[in-house]
Amino acid sequence: MNSATLSARRCAKMERGLLFARIFGGTLICISLVSQVVSEERTVRYKIYEEVRPPTVIGTLASNVTWTPDKTRRTFPGIRFKLMSPSTGSFIRFRESDGRLTVEERVDRERICKRNPRCVITFDVAFVSAEQFELFHVEVEVLDVNDNSPVFPRTDCTVEISESAALGTRVALDAAEDADVGSNSIQTYHLSENAHFSVDVITRVDGVKYAELVLVKELDRESRAFFALKLVAADGGNPAKSGATNVTVKVKDANDNSPLFDHSHYSVDVPEDTPVESLLLDLNAVDPDEGLNGQVVYEFGKQVTTKIRQLFKLDYKTGRLTLQNPVDYEDETTYEIDVQASDLGHNPMPSMCKIIINIRDVNDNPPEIIITSITSVTDGVAHVSEATGPDILVALISIKDKDTGANGQVSCTLNGGHGNFRLKRAYEGSYTIVTMAPLDREKIAEYNLTVVAEDFGVPPLRTVTHYIIRLTDVNDNAPTFSAKIYEGFIDENRLPGTYITTILASDQDSGLNGEITYELFDSDTDSVSRFAIMNQAGNVYALQSFNYEVTKRLDLRVQASDRGWPQLHNNAVLIINVVDQNDNAPSITQPPLVNGSAEIQLPRDAPPGYIVTQMAAKDSDAGLNAELTYKLYDGDDFGFAIDPNTGEIYINRKIAYDEYDLWKVLVTVNDNGHPSLTSTATIHFTLTESAPSNGNFYDEREDGEPKKWTLILILALTSTSLLFLAILSFILCKSRKNGQKRQADLPDAVDIPYDKEHNAVSMISSQTANVFDTHAFHSTTVIGTPEKLHNSVQATAEVFNETPQTFKSKYRSVAGEIDESSPECVSSGLWACTSECRILGHSDRCWSPSVSRTSGSINSRHLSTFSRTRPCSQATLQRSSYDTQTSRSVALHSLTEDQQSQYDYIHVCSPQSQRRRDSEQVFTHSTKPIATESPGRFTDA
Repeated sequence: MNSATLSARRCAKMERGLLFARIFGGTLICISLVSQVVSEERTVRYKIYEEVRPPTVIGTLASNVTWTPDKTRRTFPGIRFKLMSPSTGSFIRFRESDGRLTVEERVDRERICKRNPRCVITFDVAFVSAEQFELFHVEVEVLDVNDNSPVFPRTDCTVEISESAALGTRVALDAAEDADVGSNSIQTYHLSENAHFSVDVITRVDGVKYAELVLVKELDRESRAFFALKLVAADGGNPAKSGATNVTVKVKDANDNSPLFDHSHYSVDVPEDTPVESLLLDLNAVDPDEGLNGQVVYEFGKQVTTKIRQLFKLDYKTGRLTLQNPVDYEDETTYEIDVQASDLGHNPMPSMCKIIINIRDVNDNPPEIIITSITSVTDGVAHVSEATGPDILVALISIKDKDTGANGQVSCTLNGGHGNFRLKRAYEGSYTIVTMAPLDREKIAEYNLTVVAEDFGVPPLRTVTHYIIRLTDVNDNAPTFSAKIYEGFIDENRLPGTYITTILASDQDSGLNGEITYELFDSDTDSVSRFAIMNQAGNVYALQSFNYEVTKRLDLRVQASDRGWPQLHNNAVLIINVVDQNDNAPSITQPPLVNGSAEIQLPRDAPPGYIVTQMAAKDSDAGLNAELTYKLYDGDDFGFAIDPNTGEIYINRKIAYDEYDLWKVLVTVNDNGHPSLTSTATIHFTLTESAPSNGNFYDEREDGEPKKWTLILILALTSTSLLFLAILSFILCKSRKNGQKRQADLPDAVDIPYDKEHNAVSMISSQTANVFDTHAFHSTTVIGTPEKLHNSVQATAEVFNETPQTFKSKYRSVAGEIDESSPECVSSGLWACTSECRILGHSDRCWSPSVSRTSGSINSRHLSTFSRTRPCSQATLQRSSYDTQTSRSVALHSLTEDQQSQYDYIHVCSPQSQRRRDSEQVFTHSTKPIATESPGRFTDA
């Protein structure tokens, strides 16, 4: 089967009254008596003739839908077509199920398009299905039929012509009108037979044809004064139609001259925004005659239409052509006007000129935006489902501009889509709004899109239109709880219907999709709960009364469901804790009671403290309601007592066993609930000759525990007190040292020299004294005695008290003080000068070099003070002789070497001297532990 046969079959299915089918260059064209369809890309064109009877089928769009994957064209059940823009023809009926177009009423082309040569009705149709969408631009062209005859404006027409008119003189006649277009419009004019006149058919710039009467033979008024002619206008229809008018030609006496125009043709360009009363053309015609024969007047020709006479004004005397009403380029682009000039003499001979007025377009029309939503629209708001996927058609935008050229070219932009909507060009002058990404109403519920259309005129004109899209909700969010586990509390023994707690879930959806219902299920059986119920407000109520001793806790599953489709659920756990109430009295279990009493044997020789028996009870309640207290009534009179916590009944004093053989006491057991519940028992003690148990004594077994806790408490209080005193002492010492530093003359501290090998440090107090106390610490352990070091240092002090000595320290010169009756100064970093030496203001030259040890080890082991004092004077140093100074220096170095070889730390202190205390200035020393290889630490004595 060839392609032509297939095409014919397609046309047969698509249209009725098929004549033939033919393929031209791959485009299928089906021509029928009723309509013609041309399918090209996404534009579908139909052609129908006017005057067809309803309900004639124009075409079906379902046959033009391109389906994948087989790429065949066929109708499919369930597809939906939507008319996106209203058609200009009310006679067309559109069916959405398959896109069928039918004629609803009589089609009159002249009413729809008037004299437009091409009458086309355009509209847009969207094809929507679950899989795809397709946009069609539909053009329905209404073809003209010859249903109108030519009509003259008047049935009789009279013209005048001078007997002296030259051959070829033309006189314009009335133009006939035919509403049809094309070949069905006026094609020719015929004049009845005569010897003097003929007609010439002239076509105006607007396409209208009219006739001019042409003189072909000279006239003689004396032989014939008028002519009665008939003018017939015929169209080109099949069959042809015609119209006629009677033309009377009057022959006038000769007039020597007729007016002459400067030009026989004029062309004027008029912008469409030209103001009214503007001068368009100033005509001038000259008549050489004199008097009335030379006075020229101007008039429109007889073929000038009424519309032209309303737009333009011709001054009768001056010939000035002015604009009488606004013109519109979009309405008419060209006007042709005939003007005749004639004199006022007898039997004038008029002259004719032709004026062509061209209307020039200006950018006076802003773009027009028409938005057609593919979804429902309420109060100007389009509703789009949030389930709409990407690249889905939402709306169609049609842009129209009545201007032409650059003034009619329009660009279109879309703003406010938040990246979820974009503008897509469909075809010339049409755009579509499509989705770019999945939509989510819970994030953005409404979009305010702004469509901006701007032409390319100068200046450009812009139109802004807002298009609101509101997302409709789909049930895509399940209810959510604020927590996974909830707890509620209810007292036992409460009546059914008691409020327990409130649990609320939230749903981001709206409408029925966001309405939440609640249900309670038992966790063990997964059935509807028998114990509690929830209302729609999320309140939980008890369905029964609870007993704490039977049920202490309930685990329920809360299910929240929305009312959307499909219905979504979410679960949470509800733990109902039953709160205990004091509804159970204590039950005495030991000793076993018979009718509320028990008999207990009591050894005759039981001493005080002996435990006779122990009461035991239990309480089914919990917490304070189950904490029991034991009490004994009438027991003190007999010498019995009971432990309130353990229930042990013991003898608290010596009992006169000879007076009674039987004792009766009342024991009560009450809980700590509110109100408290009590149980009682009567205990009968009977004497027995058995010996009491040795280890069954109350004091021995009970005193250990309190003593243990008492000791722990005492130790804790003691430790706390000692820590507080230590902190207080540290603060007081620190404050005292800071005060002494502020009173010192030279507050800057001196670095503490030390020996890295033995970690030896010497501390010299500034207090005046003759005796030095020493404390020594070994590098690993504390050894030696303070008395040994004290005696050695004291002996050395006596030697130095006789005469001052001068030494040179390895690091720097430092001064101490020795309080004696006469000022003395000693060097080497061990002794200090006296207060008198300091008061005299001696300089550092007071200190002389120390005697060096022969072994050289003195440079690495030395003692130093911690505070710098004023230097001694030269007068003090001159008191001693060289021999005495040398001997004492040797003795001092011997002592120093001996002490440093045994100890890592040496602390030298001098007791305060009472006789010098008031007159001395006290110096403070800063001590710092020195990190060495030895773990020993320096401490004050």
